[in-house]
Order: sequence, then C-alpha cells, then structure tokens
Amino acid sequence: MVLNIRPVVSAPLAACCTVLSIFGVVILLAFGSFYSRHVETLTGANTDAKDPDAVARTCYAAAIVYAAFMVFCGLQMMVHNRYPRGVQL
Repeated sequence: MVLNIRPVVSAPLAACCTVLSIFGVVILLAFGSFYSRHVETLTGANTDAKDPDAVARTCYAAAIVYAAFMVFCGLQMMVHNRYPRGVQL
C-alpha cells in the first residue's frame, strides 16, 4: 500500500529546521544535565534559579519538543526525496 503524502514545508526549510533542532536538543540536554548536577557556575549566584531540578526538568521537556520537530522535519525531507526534482507538488 503506497501512501500519497505531500510535503507540508519546503525542502530547504525542512533541512534548516532539522539542523537547528539537532543543535537545540544537544544544547538543552547539556543545560538540563548541568542544572540537575547543580553546577555552581549556573546555580551559585543569588539571581540564579532557586530550584535547579525544576529548571533541569524544563530543559528536558523542551529537548523533547525539539526532538519532535527534528523527527517531523526529517520526515518532511524524506517526503521531498520521494519526488523527482521539478515535479509540481
């Protein structure tokens, strides 16, 4: 059974979204890891977060959202690869 799926976003936009989402996931996971370990550079000042564990959970949740965008845009790139160049979609 062949599904007739049309792309939602353009190929360059899907590629840009995928790359930015990869960077976003990596950075947010790093920040979540640092906050969950109570790294003094991030949690030592008076103006920093009072509950570093809550900040870490928020970073992890945001990384999940970025990962969902990464999957969606990656699938959009695959849909674009199914059609030959120059075909009117």
